[in-house]
Amino acid sequence: MNIPKNKIKKAGNILKNKENFKKEEVIEAIETLTYWRKIHGKVLNEFYKIVNEEALKINKNSNVVQRVKRSPSIVAKLKRHSSTKLTTMQDIAGIRAIMSNLREVELLNEQLKKVAQKHEFKTYDNYIKDPKESGYRSIHLVYKYKNENDLETDGLLLEIQIRTELQHSWATSVETMSTFLDTNLKFGEGQPKWLKYFALTSNAFTYLENTPQLSSYLNLDKKETYRQAIYEFNYNMIEHNLKAFTVAADYITEKKSEDKFYHLIKLDIDNKNVNVTSYKKEEFEIANEQYTVFEKKYSKTNKFEVVLVSTKSINELKSGFPNYFFDTREFLKNMEIIKTEYNLIK
Repeated sequence: MNIPKNKIKKAGNILKNKENFKKEEVIEAIETLTYWRKIHGKVLNEFYKIVNEEALKINKNSNVVQRVKRSPSIVAKLKRHSSTKLTTMQDIAGIRAIMSNLREVELLNEQLKKVAQKHEFKTYDNYIKDPKESGYRSIHLVYKYKNENDLETDGLLLEIQIRTELQHSWATSVETMSTFLDTNLKFGEGQPKWLKYFALTSNAFTYLENTPQLSSYLNLDKKETYRQAIYEFNYNMIEHNLKAFTVAADYITEKKSEDKFYHLIKLDIDNKNVNVTSYKKEEFEIANEQYTVFEKKYSKTNKFEVVLVSTKSINELKSGFPNYFFDTREFLKNMEIIKTEYNLIK
């Protein structure tokens, strides 16, 4: 099956304005989106191999994971950016490389520009040197996949994110809190107190890695940044909230799944429970179809979340996507470092 681009574009328009279309049109649009995500799986597999090989050359303990963007996230992005089309969305297929430090991030960044030359390099955004006001930091590389022998996938876009473990711990906690608060903190949505805390903390982390500060906190020195971040941390009971969310991680069975590649995660937010169904690499289409089934089932409630990701094992899955397991322990450890350093400054 090869669906024309104009039909895919139309499906995106229908999904972001469902109330203006007939039920049959919406159902067809959902089926079209399922197809669109499915063919991105082919692109993911090839790029994952490239990124993973290069990352392991730099650090054998590096962590590279991949995922297909969730349908609700796709629709939300279409709504946020009126000019964005489903056919031109660059992060439906996404790969994330988590490196130990900034030096490794830069090495991988430069190496990927060399080894992926057969594909078209599209855009480069360095949110480490120029962090977003929310505090988000990462390097984004976007490629256009080139394959003249497969017209279905030729021209598809893919985004690679490269970040340090420290930056990843921050992003993990932001996404975890966003899940439970039913908002999107990294896009500036939600209560001001949460936005302020995470922006302040990201600014505090810049002193640990010697990276540029957020423009809104340039007036604060290191000591004052630490002081305010610690105050907001205590006042908003961040540790209490995040530790409560990590309870679900204890339900995950730590076992190898060497023959599995795709993992469908279902979150029961109220009960802090996680269920994982794993599939072999050749079962991507089945996994994608099940993904759509559960998204439909839980589309009218915020008590459940569903995501389809891919890694080499359940253990690596938990490491690469800890926000889906409410695992924010690394972030809390980094906050302890901030507290220790603040006491030394005094």
